[in-house]
Amino acid sequence: MTSTTDTAIIGAGPYGLSISAHLSHLGVPHQVLGEPMLAWRNFMPPGMLMRSEAFASDLYAPHSGYRLEDYSRRMHLPYAPIGMRLPLERFVEYGLWFQSQLVSHVRPVEVTELRRQHDGFRVSLSDGDALLARRAVIALGLKGFEHTPPALQGLPRPHVLHSGEIGNLTWARGKRIVIVGGGQSAFGLAALFNELGAHVRVLVRDSIITWNKDPEVDRSLISRMLHPEGGLAPGWYPYVLSEFPYLFRPLGQRLRRRIAETSFGPSGAWWLRDRVIGKVDIQLQTTVRHGAVRNGEVVLEVSRDSGPATVTGDHVVVATGFRVDLARHPFLSPEIVAGLSLVDGWPDVSHNFESQVPGLYITGPAAAMSFGPVLRFVYGAKHAAPRIARHVSRCHAAEGGSRLFEPTGVPQARAEGSHGALTHPPAALQEAKLPAE
Repeated sequence: MTSTTDTAIIGAGPYGLSISAHLSHLGVPHQVLGEPMLAWRNFMPPGMLMRSEAFASDLYAPHSGYRLEDYSRRMHLPYAPIGMRLPLERFVEYGLWFQSQLVSHVRPVEVTELRRQHDGFRVSLSDGDALLARRAVIALGLKGFEHTPPALQGLPRPHVLHSGEIGNLTWARGKRIVIVGGGQSAFGLAALFNELGAHVRVLVRDSIITWNKDPEVDRSLISRMLHPEGGLAPGWYPYVLSEFPYLFRPLGQRLRRRIAETSFGPSGAWWLRDRVIGKVDIQLQTTVRHGAVRNGEVVLEVSRDSGPATVTGDHVVVATGFRVDLARHPFLSPEIVAGLSLVDGWPDVSHNFESQVPGLYITGPAAAMSFGPVLRFVYGAKHAAPRIARHVSRCHAAEGGSRLFEPTGVPQARAEGSHGALTHPPAALQEAKLPAE
Protein backbone atom coordinates (compact mmCIF):
# COMPACT_ATOMS: atom_id res chain seq x y z
CA MET A 1 0.00 0.00 0.00
CA THR A 2 1.28 3.46 -0.89
CA SER A 3 0.40 6.68 0.95
CA THR A 4 1.59 10.25 0.55
CA THR A 5 2.75 13.10 2.72
CA ASP A 6 4.66 16.33 2.43
CA THR A 7 7.66 15.36 4.56
CA ALA A 8 9.04 12.04 5.75
CA ILE A 9 11.22 12.17 8.85
CA ILE A 10 13.56 9.18 9.03
CA GLY A 11 14.41 8.61 12.68
CA ALA A 12 12.39 8.93 15.89
CA GLY A 13 15.14 9.94 18.30
CA PRO A 14 15.64 13.39 19.87
CA TYR A 15 16.17 15.12 16.51
CA GLY A 16 13.31 13.46 14.66
CA LEU A 17 10.84 13.98 17.49
CA SER A 18 11.84 17.63 17.94
CA ILE A 19 11.49 18.34 14.21
CA SER A 20 8.09 16.66 14.17
CA ALA A 21 6.85 18.78 17.08
CA HIS A 22 7.76 21.94 15.16
CA LEU A 23 6.24 20.72 11.88
CA SER A 24 3.01 19.81 13.70
CA HIS A 25 2.81 23.30 15.13
CA LEU A 26 3.23 24.75 11.65
CA GLY A 27 0.59 22.45 10.18
CA VAL A 28 2.87 20.67 7.73
CA PRO A 29 1.70 17.13 6.87
CA HIS A 30 4.46 14.66 7.71
CA GLN A 31 5.22 11.18 8.93
CA VAL A 32 7.84 10.07 11.46
CA LEU A 33 9.40 6.72 10.59
CA GLY A 34 11.12 4.64 13.26
CA GLU A 35 10.80 3.24 16.77
CA PRO A 36 10.81 6.11 19.29
CA MET A 37 14.17 6.45 21.08
CA LEU A 38 15.24 3.09 19.62
CA ALA A 39 19.03 3.45 19.83
CA TRP A 40 18.84 4.81 23.38
CA ARG A 41 16.59 1.95 24.49
CA ASN A 42 18.22 -0.99 22.73
CA PHE A 43 21.87 -0.25 22.16
CA MET A 44 22.98 1.61 25.29
CA PRO A 45 23.61 -0.20 28.57
CA PRO A 46 21.17 0.10 31.47
CA GLY A 47 22.73 2.02 34.34
CA MET A 48 24.61 4.38 32.04
CA LEU A 49 24.67 8.04 33.01
CA MET A 50 24.27 10.78 30.43
CA ARG A 51 27.44 12.71 29.71
CA SER A 52 25.60 15.98 28.97
CA GLU A 53 24.36 18.14 31.80
CA ALA A 54 20.62 17.94 32.45
CA PHE A 55 19.90 21.37 30.96
CA ALA A 56 21.58 20.20 27.72
CA SER A 57 19.53 16.99 27.50
CA ASP A 58 16.20 18.47 26.38
CA LEU A 59 14.11 17.60 23.38
CA TYR A 60 12.73 20.74 21.77
CA ALA A 61 9.12 21.78 21.25
CA PRO A 62 8.08 25.15 19.76
CA HIS A 63 6.86 26.32 23.17
CA SER A 64 7.49 25.81 26.87
CA GLY A 65 6.44 22.92 29.06
CA TYR A 66 8.22 19.98 27.45
CA ARG A 67 11.79 20.08 28.67
CA LEU A 68 13.44 17.56 30.95
CA GLU A 69 12.90 19.92 33.87
CA ASP A 70 9.16 20.05 33.15
CA TYR A 71 8.96 16.28 32.91
CA SER A 72 10.87 15.84 36.16
CA ARG A 73 8.56 18.26 37.93
CA ARG A 74 5.46 16.45 36.63
CA MET A 75 6.85 13.10 37.78
CA HIS A 76 8.07 14.48 41.13
CA LEU A 77 11.66 13.54 40.29
CA PRO A 78 14.75 15.46 41.43
CA TYR A 79 16.26 17.82 38.90
CA ALA A 80 19.26 20.13 38.75
CA PRO A 81 20.39 21.81 35.51
CA ILE A 82 24.08 21.30 36.35
CA GLY A 83 25.79 18.63 38.41
CA MET A 84 22.98 16.05 38.30
CA ARG A 85 23.87 12.49 37.39
CA LEU A 86 21.19 11.85 34.81
CA PRO A 87 20.45 8.14 34.28
CA LEU A 88 19.89 6.84 30.77
CA GLU A 89 16.57 5.37 31.90
CA ARG A 90 15.26 8.80 32.96
CA PHE A 91 16.29 10.32 29.64
CA VAL A 92 14.58 7.54 27.67
CA GLU A 93 11.40 7.84 29.74
CA TYR A 94 11.43 11.59 29.18
CA GLY A 95 11.87 11.13 25.42
CA LEU A 96 8.96 8.68 25.26
CA TRP A 97 6.82 11.09 27.30
CA PHE A 98 7.69 13.93 24.89
CA GLN A 99 6.72 11.67 22.00
CA SER A 100 3.43 10.64 23.61
CA GLN A 101 2.48 14.27 24.21
CA LEU A 102 3.53 15.86 20.92
CA VAL A 103 4.37 13.18 18.35
CA SER A 104 1.69 10.55 18.78
CA HIS A 105 1.78 9.78 15.06
CA VAL A 106 5.10 7.91 14.92
CA ARG A 107 5.09 4.98 12.50
CA PRO A 108 7.35 2.25 14.02
CA VAL A 109 8.89 0.90 10.83
CA GLU A 110 12.35 0.78 9.29
CA VAL A 111 13.15 2.52 6.04
CA THR A 112 14.51 -0.05 3.59
CA GLU A 113 15.06 2.30 0.67
CA LEU A 114 14.99 6.02 -0.06
CA ARG A 115 15.15 7.05 -3.70
CA ARG A 116 14.15 9.93 -5.92
CA GLN A 117 10.81 9.78 -7.69
CA HIS A 118 9.61 12.67 -9.85
CA ASP A 119 10.14 15.82 -7.78
CA GLY A 120 10.14 14.01 -4.47
CA PHE A 121 11.05 10.73 -2.83
CA ARG A 122 9.78 7.19 -2.62
CA VAL A 123 10.33 5.66 0.80
CA SER A 124 10.09 1.87 1.00
CA LEU A 125 9.20 0.52 4.44
CA SER A 126 9.88 -2.69 6.32
CA ASP A 127 6.16 -3.49 6.60
CA GLY A 128 5.90 -3.72 2.80
CA ASP A 129 4.24 -0.33 2.36
CA ALA A 130 5.69 2.66 0.56
CA LEU A 131 5.46 6.38 1.19
CA LEU A 132 5.67 9.15 -1.42
CA ALA A 133 6.97 12.40 0.01
CA ARG A 134 7.89 15.75 -1.43
CA ARG A 135 10.67 16.12 1.14
CA ALA A 136 12.65 13.84 3.44
CA VAL A 137 14.65 14.49 6.61
CA ILE A 138 17.40 12.12 7.72
CA ALA A 139 17.39 12.59 11.50
CA LEU A 140 19.48 9.63 12.63
CA GLY A 141 22.20 9.36 15.25
CA LEU A 142 25.51 7.53 15.11
CA LYS A 143 24.11 4.03 14.64
CA GLY A 144 25.78 2.51 11.59
CA PHE A 145 28.89 4.70 11.83
CA GLU A 146 30.80 2.56 14.35
CA HIS A 147 34.56 2.73 13.84
CA THR A 148 36.70 -0.36 14.46
CA PRO A 149 40.52 -0.23 14.13
CA PRO A 150 41.89 -2.34 11.26
CA ALA A 151 43.55 -4.79 13.68
CA LEU A 152 40.12 -5.79 15.03
CA GLN A 153 38.04 -5.68 11.88
CA GLY A 154 36.48 -8.91 10.76
CA LEU A 155 36.64 -10.65 14.13
CA PRO A 156 33.40 -12.48 14.95
CA ARG A 157 30.66 -11.42 17.29
CA PRO A 158 30.11 -11.85 20.19
CA HIS A 159 33.85 -12.12 20.84
CA VAL A 160 34.34 -8.57 19.55
CA LEU A 161 31.64 -5.91 19.97
CA HIS A 162 31.51 -2.18 19.40
CA SER A 163 30.48 0.04 22.30
CA GLY A 164 27.63 1.40 20.17
CA GLU A 165 25.87 -1.97 20.03
CA ILE A 166 26.24 -3.25 23.59
CA GLY A 167 22.78 -3.05 25.14
CA ASN A 168 22.24 -5.11 28.28
CA LEU A 169 25.45 -6.13 30.08
CA THR A 170 24.31 -9.11 32.14
CA TRP A 171 26.07 -11.54 29.79
CA ALA A 172 29.45 -10.18 30.98
CA ARG A 173 29.18 -11.20 34.65
CA GLY A 174 32.30 -13.16 35.58
CA LYS A 175 33.83 -12.72 32.11
CA ARG A 176 37.20 -11.24 31.16
CA ILE A 177 36.42 -8.04 29.27
CA VAL A 178 39.06 -6.08 27.37
CA ILE A 179 38.03 -2.56 26.38
CA VAL A 180 39.96 -0.72 23.67
CA GLY A 181 39.63 3.07 23.92
CA GLY A 182 40.32 6.03 26.16
CA GLY A 183 37.15 8.10 26.24
CA GLN A 184 33.72 8.30 27.80
CA SER A 185 32.40 5.09 26.25
CA ALA A 186 35.45 3.10 27.32
CA PHE A 187 35.46 4.24 30.95
CA GLY A 188 31.69 4.30 31.30
CA LEU A 189 31.50 0.68 30.21
CA ALA A 190 34.53 -0.21 32.33
CA ALA A 191 32.74 1.08 35.43
CA LEU A 192 29.52 -0.77 34.60
CA PHE A 193 31.27 -4.03 33.74
CA ASN A 194 33.36 -3.87 36.91
CA GLU A 195 30.35 -3.16 39.11
CA LEU A 196 28.56 -6.07 37.46
CA GLY A 197 31.33 -8.47 38.45
CA ALA A 198 33.36 -8.75 35.26
CA HIS A 199 37.15 -8.72 35.13
CA VAL A 200 37.96 -5.55 33.20
CA ARG A 201 41.09 -4.29 31.45
CA VAL A 202 41.20 -1.03 29.46
CA LEU A 203 43.80 -0.47 26.74
CA VAL A 204 44.44 3.24 26.11
CA ARG A 205 46.59 4.40 23.23
CA ASP A 206 47.47 7.79 24.77
CA SER A 207 49.87 8.44 27.62
CA ILE A 208 47.31 10.26 29.78
CA ILE A 209 43.58 10.17 30.51
CA THR A 210 41.63 13.41 30.16
CA TRP A 211 39.00 13.85 32.86
CA ASN A 212 36.35 16.55 32.72
CA LYS A 213 36.37 18.94 35.66
CA ASP A 214 33.72 18.71 38.35
CA PRO A 215 30.84 21.09 37.53
CA GLU A 216 30.62 24.34 39.46
CA VAL A 217 27.17 24.87 40.89
CA ASP A 218 25.91 28.31 42.00
CA ARG A 219 28.75 30.16 40.31
CA SER A 220 29.19 33.89 40.79
CA LEU A 221 28.21 36.37 38.09
CA ILE A 222 31.86 37.06 37.30
CA SER A 223 32.58 33.36 36.94
CA ARG A 224 29.62 32.92 34.59
CA MET A 225 30.80 35.88 32.50
CA LEU A 226 34.35 34.57 32.25
CA HIS A 227 33.26 30.99 31.59
CA PRO A 228 29.67 30.94 30.30
CA GLU A 229 27.84 27.63 30.46
CA GLY A 230 27.29 26.30 26.95
CA GLY A 231 25.51 23.13 26.00
CA LEU A 232 28.84 21.37 25.39
CA ALA A 233 30.98 22.68 28.26
CA PRO A 234 31.73 25.88 30.19
CA GLY A 235 33.97 28.48 28.57
CA TRP A 236 33.70 30.91 25.68
CA TYR A 237 34.99 28.54 23.00
CA PRO A 238 32.48 25.75 23.72
CA TYR A 239 29.80 28.40 24.34
CA VAL A 240 30.19 29.81 20.83
CA LEU A 241 30.18 26.32 19.31
CA SER A 242 27.10 25.42 21.38
CA GLU A 243 25.01 28.52 20.83
CA PHE A 244 26.07 29.86 17.42
CA PRO A 245 26.53 26.89 15.09
CA TYR A 246 25.69 29.06 12.08
CA LEU A 247 29.01 30.88 12.56
CA PHE A 248 30.69 27.55 11.86
CA ARG A 249 29.51 27.18 8.26
CA PRO A 250 31.48 30.10 6.73
CA LEU A 251 34.78 28.66 7.97
CA GLY A 252 36.97 26.91 5.43
CA GLN A 253 36.45 23.19 4.97
CA ARG A 254 39.86 22.31 6.39
CA LEU A 255 39.28 24.32 9.57
CA ARG A 256 35.73 23.03 9.96
CA ARG A 257 36.92 19.47 9.67
CA ARG A 258 39.66 19.94 12.24
CA ILE A 259 37.24 21.47 14.73
CA ALA A 260 34.51 18.88 14.07
CA GLU A 261 36.86 15.92 14.44
CA THR A 262 39.11 17.10 17.29
CA SER A 263 36.97 19.27 19.57
CA PHE A 264 35.65 17.52 22.66
CA GLY A 265 37.73 14.45 21.95
CA PRO A 266 38.25 11.38 24.17
CA SER A 267 37.69 12.19 27.84
CA GLY A 268 35.92 10.85 30.89
CA ALA A 269 33.05 12.51 32.74
CA TRP A 270 33.71 13.95 36.18
CA TRP A 271 31.56 11.30 37.85
CA LEU A 272 33.50 8.39 36.32
CA ARG A 273 36.97 8.91 37.72
CA ASP A 274 36.33 7.47 41.17
CA ARG A 275 34.53 4.48 39.64
CA VAL A 276 37.49 3.30 37.57
CA ILE A 277 40.77 4.64 38.99
CA GLY A 278 42.17 2.03 41.34
CA LYS A 279 39.31 -0.34 40.53
CA VAL A 280 39.95 -1.24 36.89
CA ASP A 281 43.20 -2.30 35.21
CA ILE A 282 44.07 0.61 32.87
CA GLN A 283 47.08 0.23 30.58
CA LEU A 284 48.29 3.45 28.93
CA GLN A 285 50.37 3.81 25.77
CA THR A 286 49.05 0.50 24.51
CA THR A 287 48.17 -0.02 20.84
CA VAL A 288 46.52 -3.12 19.40
CA ARG A 289 48.50 -4.43 16.43
CA HIS A 290 46.67 -7.69 15.73
CA GLY A 291 43.69 -9.62 16.99
CA ALA A 292 42.49 -13.19 16.61
CA VAL A 293 40.06 -15.64 18.21
CA ARG A 294 41.78 -18.81 19.36
CA ASN A 295 40.30 -21.63 21.40
CA GLY A 296 37.28 -19.56 22.34
CA GLU A 297 39.15 -16.48 23.58
CA VAL A 298 40.33 -13.25 21.98
CA VAL A 299 44.10 -12.85 21.68
CA LEU A 300 45.45 -9.34 21.13
CA GLU A 301 49.01 -8.57 20.14
CA VAL A 302 49.80 -5.12 21.50
CA SER A 303 52.74 -2.73 21.54
CA ARG A 304 53.87 -0.68 24.53
CA ASP A 305 56.84 1.45 25.44
CA SER A 306 58.26 -1.60 27.16
CA GLY A 307 57.84 -3.68 24.01
CA PRO A 308 55.31 -6.10 22.50
CA ALA A 309 52.91 -8.08 24.69
CA THR A 310 49.87 -10.33 24.48
CA VAL A 311 46.49 -9.58 26.07
CA THR A 312 43.69 -12.15 26.23
CA GLY A 313 40.05 -12.01 27.19
CA ASP A 314 36.66 -13.62 26.68
CA HIS A 315 35.32 -10.53 24.90
CA VAL A 316 36.77 -7.33 23.45
CA VAL A 317 34.70 -4.16 23.41
CA VAL A 318 35.81 -1.61 20.83
CA ALA A 319 35.20 1.89 22.22
CA THR A 320 37.02 3.82 19.53
CA GLY A 321 34.20 6.09 18.46
CA PHE A 322 32.35 6.66 15.22
CA ARG A 323 33.15 7.96 11.76
CA VAL A 324 30.35 9.54 9.76
CA ASP A 325 29.92 8.13 6.26
CA LEU A 326 26.43 8.51 4.84
CA ALA A 327 27.25 5.98 2.13
CA ARG A 328 27.12 3.33 4.87
CA HIS A 329 23.37 3.84 5.28
CA PRO A 330 22.06 0.88 3.24
CA PHE A 331 18.66 2.47 2.61
CA LEU A 332 20.09 5.34 0.54
CA SER A 333 19.89 4.65 -3.19
CA PRO A 334 23.10 4.95 -5.24
CA GLU A 335 21.59 7.95 -7.02
CA ILE A 336 21.08 9.81 -3.76
CA VAL A 337 24.55 8.94 -2.45
CA ALA A 338 26.09 10.22 -5.69
CA GLY A 339 24.01 13.40 -5.52
CA LEU A 340 25.21 14.19 -1.99
CA SER A 341 28.80 14.70 -3.24
CA LEU A 342 30.20 13.34 0.02
CA VAL A 343 33.66 14.40 1.18
CA ASP A 344 35.15 11.54 3.21
CA GLY A 345 31.59 10.50 4.01
CA TRP A 346 30.43 13.94 5.15
CA PRO A 347 27.60 15.79 3.35
CA ASP A 348 27.61 19.54 2.84
CA VAL A 349 24.28 21.03 3.92
CA SER A 350 22.87 24.53 3.60
CA HIS A 351 22.05 26.93 6.42
CA ASN A 352 18.61 25.26 6.43
CA PHE A 353 20.16 21.75 6.64
CA GLU A 354 19.16 20.97 3.05
CA SER A 355 21.65 18.76 1.25
CA GLN A 356 22.78 18.99 -2.36
CA VAL A 357 19.91 16.65 -3.20
CA PRO A 358 16.98 19.10 -3.36
CA GLY A 359 14.37 18.40 -0.72
CA LEU A 360 16.59 16.10 1.32
CA TYR A 361 17.55 17.46 4.75
CA ILE A 362 20.27 15.98 6.95
CA THR A 363 20.72 16.68 10.63
CA GLY A 364 22.23 15.15 13.77
CA PRO A 365 25.87 14.00 13.83
CA ALA A 366 25.98 13.75 10.03
CA ALA A 367 25.66 17.56 9.86
CA ALA A 368 28.56 18.24 12.24
CA MET A 369 30.91 19.10 9.39
CA SER A 370 28.60 21.97 8.45
CA PHE A 371 27.46 23.15 11.89
CA GLY A 372 30.14 21.97 14.29
CA PRO A 373 30.40 19.45 17.13
CA VAL A 374 27.17 20.57 18.83
CA LEU A 375 25.33 18.49 16.21
CA ARG A 376 26.94 15.38 17.69
CA PHE A 377 24.93 15.93 20.86
CA VAL A 378 21.24 16.08 21.78
CA TYR A 379 21.69 19.82 22.39
CA GLY A 380 22.06 20.40 18.66
CA ALA A 381 18.35 19.67 18.14
CA LYS A 382 17.72 23.07 19.71
CA HIS A 383 19.10 24.66 16.56
CA ALA A 384 18.18 22.12 13.90
CA ALA A 385 14.50 21.47 14.66
CA PRO A 386 13.12 25.02 14.28
CA ARG A 387 15.37 25.86 11.34
CA ILE A 388 14.39 22.77 9.33
CA ALA A 389 10.70 23.10 10.21
CA ARG A 390 10.53 26.76 9.19
CA HIS A 391 12.19 26.08 5.85
CA VAL A 392 9.96 23.09 5.11
CA SER A 393 6.90 25.13 6.10
CA ARG A 394 7.86 27.98 3.78
CA CYS A 395 8.38 25.56 0.90
CA HIS A 396 5.08 23.84 1.65
CA ALA A 397 3.26 27.19 1.73
CA ALA A 398 4.90 28.37 -1.50
CA GLU A 399 3.56 25.25 -3.18
CA GLY A 400 0.07 26.15 -1.98
CA GLY A 401 0.05 23.23 0.45
CA SER A 402 -0.46 20.94 -2.52
CA ARG A 403 0.31 17.27 -2.40
CA LEU A 404 2.94 15.94 -4.77
CA PHE A 405 1.20 12.61 -5.34
CA GLU A 406 -2.34 11.43 -5.00
CA PRO A 407 -2.65 8.15 -3.07
CA THR A 408 -3.49 5.11 -5.17
CA GLY A 409 -6.25 3.05 -3.62
CA VAL A 410 -5.78 4.73 -0.22
CA PRO A 411 -8.70 6.54 1.42
CA GLN A 412 -7.85 10.17 2.09
CA ALA A 413 -8.50 9.75 5.82
CA ARG A 414 -5.89 7.02 6.04
CA ALA A 415 -3.37 8.90 3.96
CA GLU A 416 -3.66 11.94 6.21
CA GLY A 417 -4.55 10.45 9.55
CA SER A 418 -3.64 6.99 10.68
CA HIS A 419 0.05 7.18 9.87
CA GLY A 420 0.70 10.74 10.84
CA ALA A 421 0.45 13.00 7.76
CA LEU A 422 -1.03 15.60 10.09
CA THR A 423 -3.81 17.90 9.03
CA HIS A 424 -4.54 18.93 12.64
CA PRO A 425 -1.68 19.42 15.10
CA PRO A 426 -1.95 17.84 18.58
CA ALA A 427 -4.03 19.90 20.98
CA ALA A 428 -0.92 20.73 22.98
CA LEU A 429 0.45 22.59 19.96
CA GLN A 430 -2.62 24.29 18.55
CA GLU A 431 -2.37 27.38 20.75
CA ALA A 432 1.43 27.62 20.80
CA LYS A 433 3.28 30.53 19.30
CA LEU A 434 6.46 29.74 17.39
CA PRO A 435 9.35 32.04 18.31
CA ALA A 436 10.39 34.41 15.54
CA GLU A 437 13.34 33.27 13.45
